[in-house]
Amino acid sequence: MGRAVDHNQRREIFAAAALRVIMRDGIVGLTVRAVAKEAGFTTGALTHYFHSKDQLLIEASEHSATLVRDRMERAEKTHPTLDAIRKVVALALPLTPETRGYWRIWVGYWERSSYDDDVARVMRLRYDEWRSRLERLLSRAQLEGDLAPEVDPRQAAEALIALVDGIGVQVLLGVGRISPKRQRAMFDLWLDAIRAGSGGSTSIVDPRPGRGTNGPT
Repeated sequence: MGRAVDHNQRREIFAAAALRVIMRDGIVGLTVRAVAKEAGFTTGALTHYFHSKDQLLIEASEHSATLVRDRMERAEKTHPTLDAIRKVVALALPLTPETRGYWRIWVGYWERSSYDDDVARVMRLRYDEWRSRLERLLSRAQLEGDLAPEVDPRQAAEALIALVDGIGVQVLLGVGRISPKRQRAMFDLWLDAIRAGSGGSTSIVDPRPGRGTNGPT
């Protein structure tokens, strides 16, 4: 009698293989044949679980999100919170070959989400999770007195996401040759501004009356 197949484990094997293929060859290299070969299975075995390139892309993204999420959750427990923010953002920036590989997936998501509803749905979930994590950390830093009280943590989180996205795209495109040291310096510049309450823009300041430069004194 043949050994029973653990389907969850099989899917995880294929997801990890798809992630390795994308990190090595980019989205263009993500094919059923390439992933099956990477996983050590036939294409027939893979198509039993995944029927399209987009399904493989989603599964690879979910697998990478699980890996990064575990690391971020550990980093989030760091005190003081400013150090936690630094660690969490460092995990998101393309500072290493591994994280640059994750960025290959994310940029591929942007393109495919424009015409695939399932990919777009997963992308929105990932952004919601990322925004909530940063907002939670910024609120915590504010309670500790390390973030200006007039700063709106949600808008600050959105500004930080835009900064990280911009850095990620430029690094992948080779624009400006942004080194890891330069990436950290750009983030530190943003953090210094946010701690002072300016953030380079009044858009991250809480506009409610009595809170920040936009409200009455």
